Amino acid sequence: MTEIGRALRTARLSAGLSLQGMAARTNYSKPYLGQLETGARVVRLEHVGAYEEALGLRLGPLRISAGLAAEDNVPAELASLLLPIVPSGTTGPRFDPAELRAAERLARWARGLQWSETAEPRRLVIDWLEANLPRLRQLAPGVGRAERALLVGAELADIAAAMSWDIEDGAAARSFALTAARLAQTAGDSGTAAAALAGLTWQYLDQGRPEDGLEVVQLAQYMARRSATPRLREALAHLQATAYGVLGDTAAFERETAYATECHQESAAIPIADTAVDRSLTALYLGFLLGPRRTWPGRARQSELLSPSYRHLAATRPQLAASAFGLGRTPESDVVIEPVITLTSAARVHLMLGEVDRAAEFVGMALPLAGSRVHGRTAARLRDFHYEAEEFAEVADIRVVRSAIMDITTGR
Repeated sequence: MTEIGRALRTARLSAGLSLQGMAARTNYSKPYLGQLETGARVVRLEHVGAYEEALGLRLGPLRISAGLAAEDNVPAELASLLLPIVPSGTTGPRFDPAELRAAERLARWARGLQWSETAEPRRLVIDWLEANLPRLRQLAPGVGRAERALLVGAELADIAAAMSWDIEDGAAARSFALTAARLAQTAGDSGTAAAALAGLTWQYLDQGRPEDGLEVVQLAQYMARRSATPRLREALAHLQATAYGVLGDTAAFERETAYATECHQESAAIPIADTAVDRSLTALYLGFLLGPRRTWPGRARQSELLSPSYRHLAATRPQLAASAFGLGRTPESDVVIEPVITLTSAARVHLMLGEVDRAAEFVGMALPLAGSRVHGRTAARLRDFHYEAEEFAEVADIRVVRSAIMDITTGR
């Protein structure tokens, strides 16, 4: 048990709360809270905030401890991506064809299990990277099988970044995303490099760091300015619009949203290719819908930060809002995403647009599919809706679905 975990446990016990009682007061499950207190999970500032809110205490010293995790320097980390690739003049260590075929199989297998709650895919991908990154970093572009090796390494690093973000290991997620971008850039594939940076942008937005997200996505757009497909341009414009929306720049939000919508209309006519960049973008889009397994420690920030921009657009340009936010598009396949999550995602968009009746309708369709008890990612997204709907708690239909959500997710 870590010192900070022990302090959280002491504060909880001093308040006379069991883990189950604490779970009822927070948006974290009993097992999750136990992992925080035993040190199985890293304690972050949002966790301390959840304990403070639940216990009615100010845990100042713990906030200092939780903030000691190394802060990243975004400009310095991105600087290397602006430097030209200088060939080393040597061939570097070669990867034989069998190694590359095995690595490509691993990437395809791991991509399919990217959102799995089992640890094995993540461990195998990270093991491969730890064993092979020193060799990859010695490769020069355009030499032998270097480009193929660099690209499979970039895809595995991109997968590792998403998997690390999913378990709240932000430092590893950032490091792997930057590694993926650098390897792809060395291979001469600016599109795959930009897709990796799109994933990093989403990490920063998810962490409540829109300025950093904006800096990263603008670099991605610059890197891929000559090679970006409509699908990549759409993803990058969507992320840039989100950053502007969080920052409250409504004019820039509207401009980028309109551009993302144009790109979507163009990309919709083009089949998704079996390439590293399109596989990365598909995973990123699924990540938007699925969200991480963790739940928010308080009222969901996505709604709080983006609702003003969404509602302004809906009021001033309703047709663009409907097109941009997918309100008229065909839902994702149930084979890819559980229908409960698809419906809940749609409901959350309607909430942010202020369309309360439609939001309640979509969640009302989701709840019978969820069953009497839900857990993991599905419970997390339903609880997100519960928090986001707080401003409409007096609306009868919203009150009913919020109560039903609490019934099936409490203690999960």
